[in-house]
Amino acid sequence: MGGCSAPNCSNSTSIGKQLFRFPKDPVRKKKWVVNCRRDFEPTPHSRLCQVSLH
Repeated sequence: MGGCSAPNCSNSTSIGKQLFRFPKDPVRKKKWVVNCRRDFEPTPHSRLCQVSLH
């Protein structure tokens, strides 16, 4: 099972954390990438956990 794409985060659904897909809207997606402080292009399988979104 995959986990959160945020750096230093090991949260996953297997430990009871909810994961969210990156938005399809390019502007919102870019904001998520900037806010997670990681220089990468999310794939359709990339996720952020509920903790990393707050």
